Amino acid sequence: MININPIFKYSRTALTKFRHAESFIGKNADRINDGLGATNDIVSNAQIGRELVQFSRPTTTIAPGFGVNYEKNVNEILDNHLDKIELTKDLDEREKQEFLKNIEPDRSSFITFAMDAKPSILICGKNEFLKPNENYDILRRTITVPLKGNKTAKFDNTIILNKELTKKTIEENKELYIKRMGLNEDADTDEIYNELIGENSPLKKNEKHDIIGITLGFSPVNSIIYQLDQNIPQSIEKRKDLNTYKKSLLNELLSDNSPYKDFDNDFKKNIATLIRDIGNNKNTFKTPWDKFGFTYRNIVPDDKHDQKLIRNIITSYKKTQSILREDT
Repeated sequence: MININPIFKYSRTALTKFRHAESFIGKNADRINDGLGATNDIVSNAQIGRELVQFSRPTTTIAPGFGVNYEKNVNEILDNHLDKIELTKDLDEREKQEFLKNIEPDRSSFITFAMDAKPSILICGKNEFLKPNENYDILRRTITVPLKGNKTAKFDNTIILNKELTKKTIEENKELYIKRMGLNEDADTDEIYNELIGENSPLKKNEKHDIIGITLGFSPVNSIIYQLDQNIPQSIEKRKDLNTYKKSLLNELLSDNSPYKDFDNDFKKNIATLIRDIGNNKNTFKTPWDKFGFTYRNIVPDDKHDQKLIRNIITSYKKTQSILREDT
């Protein structure tokens, strides 16, 4: 049985910020069950340069050598080649140092995003020196997070969207965006995108976590369950027992106030089936793609999305290799 308590305890405070979830999982990987679901031979014995990337049914993990080399590429580009990234090429030295400080927990996420393999990214700080252009939109927000003793903490965030990839993500999940954002059912992709970056944007308001997660490139089904998770009581007593936790999620999914009350029965049945399956040995709370910029709460398997992430990761890796070869 997966030890879910550390994750649930953590979610009471900081899971309102996806980047803190990334940081938490990275620091506590040894405490989280590492068993992963099969991804059905997504890539087998794929050769990328000298690094063999292997995927197997029991573990579905990228070979350690590949992960190490991707991390080296990330660090080399960020430390020495910010001038080769469109968003950072014009920064002065002071701005570079501030930017690097702000993305410290999200270095691989930013590079994966900058290599056009991730639709958007959420980073710390206002980063006023980053400017939107024909390829990117930039949103800034300040969110308030409740702490113990009726105290609060405020955080500045920057959300950068790759226009093309975000619109593609919207197109792939169009019905969910329309229903969750209360738009006309015939709204086209550009209308949805304009609403997503407008004044009432759920990204700016830090609400509708399913929309936020999907826009960041995370698994749709896991983003939906994460949204339900945020709506149920945060008391540890309601969460430490797996069956009680799953019952709480199901009750929220089917309640009159459910965020998905207007979705069809097939949608609800599918999500209900996934919820009931939480805790099986093919489930994990750690995504295998965290080293490559896609860390989120991988509550249930999403093999189709995993296949997409693997393709994106390989594309990103190849682009980092190309950048570094240009310097030799």
